Amino acid sequence: MFKNKVFWLGIIILLITFLLIRVTSSERENITLVEKMLRDAYAPLQSSVTEMRDYFSGPRSIFNQKAELNKKINRLEDEVARLDLENQILREQAAELKRLRALVNFMDNNLDKYNLSAARIIARSPNNWLETVIIDKGASDGIKKNMPVITPRGLVGRIGSVSEHTAQVNLITDREIAIGATLQRSRSTSGIVEGMLESNLLKMINIPYYASVEPNDVVVTSGLSRVFPPGIDIGVVHQVTEEPNGLLLSATVVPTVNFDKLEEVLVIIDYIPADDELVQEGTMTGEE
Repeated sequence: MFKNKVFWLGIIILLITFLLIRVTSSERENITLVEKMLRDAYAPLQSSVTEMRDYFSGPRSIFNQKAELNKKINRLEDEVARLDLENQILREQAAELKRLRALVNFMDNNLDKYNLSAARIIARSPNNWLETVIIDKGASDGIKKNMPVITPRGLVGRIGSVSEHTAQVNLITDREIAIGATLQRSRSTSGIVEGMLESNLLKMINIPYYASVEPNDVVVTSGLSRVFPPGIDIGVVHQVTEEPNGLLLSATVVPTVNFDKLEEVLVIIDYIPADDELVQEGTMTGEE
């Protein structure tokens, strides 16, 4: 008997549940008293179920968000690296364009003085103090030994050994090179500029003790050399020293050319010293 009551009670509850589902399945503004009571009764259970769902889905959502954020960060880092590389290339191209424009302008402004051949430095001496560089012009380009090498800023050196397509440039910082020099300000003060051991500085020696030489004086080639034309900037006087014998002065000279950043040079390929010109003219006219 009890089992039958339980059975029929279950049937009745099931029917009531289906009826409530039927009644509440459509959207209505007004609900019955029974529906209100059922909704209030189920509210704590629904709230607990929602909290449980949010609790277990929260870490997964955070993990998914973090993974997506990491992907975005990686993409942005790749984009920043690409833009940095492009900026470096553009800056290098802009710097090269500026240097080449300076070379071209210098060549155009000195067409009446020199026949210049532009060359690019392709190698440097391995020691810490630059003494030689290699350029991408050689005998096939008309380059010969002892030709002077300059930039728009001043004197670089002279051509040493020459191959068919390259040439070595002996820089003025090499102590083996001696350059006849004078002060641009006075022109009456002369001396010899040579490289200083283990330094990119120069030294002007054999300056008469009575000469007027001061810091910031510009030193230029004197033209007394059979290699370098007159009037090319060499450097700026940094410090003047009296020699122990009291008869001569010497001066430390900072080159006007920055040899650490040197990338292009100009070779003077038609310079002939004045005495050589006389010899050539005498040969052409049959004179001795």
